Amino acid sequence: MPQSFPIGIKIVKEDDPFPKRVIRPSRYGIQVALCQWITLARRWGWIVGATAEDINCTPCLAGLGLKKLLDRAVLIRYLLEMGYCDSQDVATTLAEEVQSLEPGKVKGIVAFPLEKAPMSPDLVVVYGTPAQMTRLTIGYIHNHGRLVRSETGIGLSCLSTLMPFWKQEPGLVHPGRGERTYAGTDDSEMCFSIPASRFESLVDGLEKTEKKRIRYPFQGYLLYQPRLVPPMEALGKDLVEP
Repeated sequence: MPQSFPIGIKIVKEDDPFPKRVIRPSRYGIQVALCQWITLARRWGWIVGATAEDINCTPCLAGLGLKKLLDRAVLIRYLLEMGYCDSQDVATTLAEEVQSLEPGKVKGIVAFPLEKAPMSPDLVVVYGTPAQMTRLTIGYIHNHGRLVRSETGIGLSCLSTLMPFWKQEPGLVHPGRGERTYAGTDDSEMCFSIPASRFESLVDGLEKTEKKRIRYPFQGYLLYQPRLVPPMEALGKDLVEP
């Protein structure tokens, strides 16, 4: 029961032709944060695409390798200036943790509601509440027996959302500061990103666990007698049979 369209994402490589059907920011004479454009796909139902020339979010350009950092010191300075780290040492440690894509590995992305898919996706991404993400995770685990992991830190939701394609394992993404600011992602939302090659097994797992009564919304247990607070107990002493 997601409140926005489950979307497919196609990762456009350097030698791939960029599809003509997609709506790009240049149509409106603007550059955007990539997460903005993904929101158009999942909330407005548009088929959208973007390359480096369409994006002005500099962390996204660096993280996805759409543009190349001069050196690692630039990232360390950025982490300090943004207030993510308390010291040079902490920023250096965090910079080593960030797994950016190799420059040139990605040319751009196309995002679209699954029901309008103009091509086969590389990833399927579903936004929803933490409880909905739990339900998807249970569906995946049923056939694979592997935990679904999440890396949360300085944002870069775009990188975290695409990374499952290279890892060939699903991931839970906690949208960061930038996505919540620029793309309007709600406080209650996170997303589940899974390689398209594993999506069929996820659906199978959801169907099988549904038969085992693992359902969403999760059912709270109600067959117990609640304890009354003192004012309620006192009221009971003044109640009589009609």
